[in-house]
Amino acid sequence: METEVEKRGIGKLQVGLAVCIIVVVILASFNIWLFTDLQNQRNLNNNLQIQKDTLQNQLSLLNTTYKNYISTHRHSDSEYDSLQSEYDNYMANHHHTDLQYNSYVTNHQYTNSEYDEAFFFFYYVKPEEQKFGVYDLEDELSGLEWLHPYQAGVFDCSEMSAFLEWHLENEGWHTKIVAGDSPFGSGRHAWLLVETSEGKYMPVEATSVRVVWWSDPNFDNYWIYDHKFETIQEAIDYYESEFDWWKSP
Repeated sequence: METEVEKRGIGKLQVGLAVCIIVVVILASFNIWLFTDLQNQRNLNNNLQIQKDTLQNQLSLLNTTYKNYISTHRHSDSEYDSLQSEYDNYMANHHHTDLQYNSYVTNHQYTNSEYDEAFFFFYYVKPEEQKFGVYDLEDELSGLEWLHPYQAGVFDCSEMSAFLEWHLENEGWHTKIVAGDSPFGSGRHAWLLVETSEGKYMPVEATSVRVVWWSDPNFDNYWIYDHKFETIQEAIDYYESEFDWWKSP
């Protein structure tokens, strides 16, 4: 039989083993917790490192972007200064051009006036002595005929009157162009009044190149008109395309 001492020894041994097991369990649990915590710390450190690297890359990218912006901005400032200078030069040239244009228009209008005066100065080359006489006028017109036939809107009564006025003036006859309702029918018409004595005129029908005699049934109607032109300039000013016979075929 086991002695009391042996029993006590076995009991102490069991208690010791239990304590050891408990200590081992505690140490194991601590080690596991410590390992887990260390692993978590490593993972957290790795994540922080990744975040740090990411932020560093972003910072580098922002820094590059900033430098590029600064460089581009400075370049734009230079371009802006250049464009501003060009714009100022353009405005100065534009103002100068406006002045030149206004001066040109003024001079050009004056030149056109001089041109018209010079053109029509040579248009009439009148003899010094004026001709008179109704029968002399008839003789003047005798034998004259149109090379081009009457053509409404192209070479009609107005162009014919203007041409015949030019011819008679240069032959010494003071002649006026008149226009109004047709003396012999409906529509509009143009004809001539030729001075055959001091202050006295006779109508001339340009389309047929003849003197309209007192015996003509429409004679009185030739004195009824709306417009009277002393010179070709006056007729042209009134209605150029109707009296510019030199442009007709």
